Amino acid sequence: MKAMKRSHVALALAFVVCAGVLLFADRNPANQIVEAAPRTSRPDATRAAGSGAAAGVSIAALRARADLFGSDHGEHHDLFGSQSWAPPLPSLAPAHAEVPPLPPLPPSSAAPGLPFTYLGKKAADGRWEVYLASGDETVIVSEQTVIGATYRVDAIKPPTMTLVYLPLKLVQTLDIGSAD
Repeated sequence: MKAMKRSHVALALAFVVCAGVLLFADRNPANQIVEAAPRTSRPDATRAAGSGAAAGVSIAALRARADLFGSDHGEHHDLFGSQSWAPPLPSLAPAHAEVPPLPPLPPSSAAPGLPFTYLGKKAADGRWEVYLASGDETVIVSEQTVIGATYRVDAIKPPTMTLVYLPLKLVQTLDIGSAD
């Protein structure tokens, strides 16, 4: 094995010293109250402050955290609590009325999300052309264009384009931005 450089030895020694400090240091925080020390006035400070201004300054004694906030065992204080002065909202339902759950929609009645991403649009010869991305493919559509036998473009009136999902004859819209 190659001999270690002096910098490696110094770094290894520093690591060992830091590890020793971490292992053998006192981990119990001092939960003591430290009283304020009496203040001795200095003649130059009294003169600089004016006539007797420094004599009215005092330091209050520190209090334990448990006295201020309670113990940390089981008590919880909401520091930023909220309170509403608004009256509770009235309920239109009787007090003990059961609300029936909504019936689930049949899976065939919901159209899938649009598989297109809007890329841009152009007005050509008084008609709008819209550029759509479907996966890796770019599709240019105008009104009454059928896309892959599943969608038909019904209307292009910025800011929306209306498409019909042909298997279920459901109308869907796509935001294409304003006409500007």
